[in-house]
Amino acid sequence: MTTTHRIPTSLSVSAHVLTAFAALAPKGEQGEEYSIDFGPAVLAALTAAATSTGGGPPPVETPPSRALAAWLRQLRHGCTHPGLFGWGLGGYLLGLRTAAAVWPGLGGLAGLAFRELAGSAGRWHDRELAWYDYDLVTGTAGTVLALASDPACTRGDLAHSVGHLTSLCDGVGLARLRVGQYKGEDMRGWNHGRVNSGAAHGAAGVALAMCRAADATGLTPELTLSLDHLASWYLTRYESGVRNVIAWPPAGDLAHLPSRPLTWCYGTPGIAWALWETGRVLDDAPLREFALHVAASFLRGYDEEADRPDLTLCHGLPGLALVCDAFDRHARLPGAAALRDRLVGRLVERLEEVAELAERDGTLLTGATGACAALLTLETGNRTWLPAFGLR
Repeated sequence: MTTTHRIPTSLSVSAHVLTAFAALAPKGEQGEEYSIDFGPAVLAALTAAATSTGGGPPPVETPPSRALAAWLRQLRHGCTHPGLFGWGLGGYLLGLRTAAAVWPGLGGLAGLAFRELAGSAGRWHDRELAWYDYDLVTGTAGTVLALASDPACTRGDLAHSVGHLTSLCDGVGLARLRVGQYKGEDMRGWNHGRVNSGAAHGAAGVALAMCRAADATGLTPELTLSLDHLASWYLTRYESGVRNVIAWPPAGDLAHLPSRPLTWCYGTPGIAWALWETGRVLDDAPLREFALHVAASFLRGYDEEADRPDLTLCHGLPGLALVCDAFDRHARLPGAAALRDRLVGRLVERLEEVAELAERDGTLLTGATGACAALLTLETGNRTWLPAFGLR
């Protein structure tokens, strides 16, 4: 059976996603915290750059400019925390920095956001932790990633946030990184009393933030010790899981391995990347080799029918493609480029679903702007926003 149905292009779907955001963004009021993040600014910049004819910012009536204006209107309501996603100031800093490459007038606002974030004494707890007290999504690790990716960053700018993370990782067993909240909750109760192992909410995300801090301002004895503790924790807890993929339980002290250990946010791909980055920063060749061994097991064991990745950066095809891209470009891992290209092909085949996703979720983390941003990044090479996921 033949068909004349045309698969939409990433640029056409990106324009649709931006148009949908501009139409759906609340006017005159602040939207729900996790209904909007800095994804529209990132996608607007990537789309404008990919379609530019060299004449400056795109006209105000184009989808990128309209979406950026709607996003800036939301930004006027202010941020609620210093992390990356939701109403996080760290995320808005990355969004403004990315967009300023196309709309230079935003450079001053980005500088203001950086100074405010660097000068903020985040009210993070050091006991009875919730995820926002340390993690990559809304916590301290995300704040570090946002600050450290800025060209203006100094060691002093990171002192408070990095000091908080290193204090939580001052023991080999990471006892101070145990989560003390969520007891009895249906969705998060499994994490109570345990150290989360994932990149989004766990120790892997903390390691990625520390690696970026070391890259930005130098490797200190405190960072070295903390990264050693983090690596040791992972090296004593892995097992061979589904399809012989090396995996970790979602949190320490849990007996079961995940049945689907194949996402950026939880499981093998994100953890393997964090371990490789840690080995690079520490100049630890055996740790880098172990990380490549782990990542190779993921490449061999990936099964789309069994793992059923969705269309999001957090849980699905776009995030996996970007992790594979990082392993190919930086670690030269055999097979990573092939799986990346296969994942991109599947995502392109499902672009109509991405367009539908835009009607209910336009975020970078779990929505349509993330899927489109990943495709455009892999097509154009613009990776300025990838620190939001601990990637390069």
